[in-house]
Amino acid sequence: MTTTQSLHLFLRALQGQNYSPKTLRAYGDDLSQFLAWVEQNRVDWDSPTRFARGDIEGFMQYLAAKRLTGVTRVRKLAAIRKFFAFLEENSILAANPAHTVKGARREEKEPTILYKEQYKALLFEASDNIRDYAIIQTFLQTGIRLSELVSLRVEEVDLEHRNLTVRQGKGKKDRQIPLVDDVLKALRNYLRYRNTQLILDDDTFFLAKNGTSLNVSTVKYLVAKYVKKAGIRKRVSVHTLRHTFGAHKADKHMSLATLQELMGHKKKETTLKYIHLAKTNLRAEMVQTAL
Repeated sequence: MTTTQSLHLFLRALQGQNYSPKTLRAYGDDLSQFLAWVEQNRVDWDSPTRFARGDIEGFMQYLAAKRLTGVTRVRKLAAIRKFFAFLEENSILAANPAHTVKGARREEKEPTILYKEQYKALLFEASDNIRDYAIIQTFLQTGIRLSELVSLRVEEVDLEHRNLTVRQGKGKKDRQIPLVDDVLKALRNYLRYRNTQLILDDDTFFLAKNGTSLNVSTVKYLVAKYVKKAGIRKRVSVHTLRHTFGAHKADKHMSLATLQELMGHKKKETTLKYIHLAKTNLRAEMVQTAL
């Protein structure tokens, strides 16, 4: 079996194990990059039995030279390890050459969050656009991920019972998020507006101007646009709004278990970072807004 055939077999196995399309793309992209690098350096790259530890270490050094972050390099190494472990388990390889390769050190970076005056300014700038305002309110008041927002269906937004359902979020687990007054009002206004527009996709909740479902790049663009208009100078992404939700809920003493459930975290340790953010970043707001 060739290396190319082995990669296709590995990705099909992941699909059979119910991995999400996003995860499959990530594995495919990382492994394709690795194999393309090996192909440039070895003529026998398409034989999986020819791979050695030096190939993986050489690729890691290549990534370091390109100044990729430690987090990115760790992710790519994890994909390579899983690929070779699969080949070993299926007797395509005698041993996993990536097993003893050490990963890069992860950078300890605190996630960026918005202070109250910043997210209020962001909402103010978006207030003239019913759809965009509802999108930003949804991010800030529910903490859902970008992929979850663009996948949101009409039947999953229950305005009568003040509830939003995230279907098959990260980790393949559905979760329920109660809707507070501000986001409830924004979603009601958007739904009324939506019903007056061209609709080509009946099921998707947030629609593009042409009546089809929104794509990820459009949402990233609109958030960046309002960040600039609001005069926010820190680096802000869509994920910043999710971090903001988590940190402010922790600052208001929401229980760790509840916050973990709302944000859809598989591990408690992931949620714990918001407790730390609440004790550091939000305290800085007192200094910045001092009289």
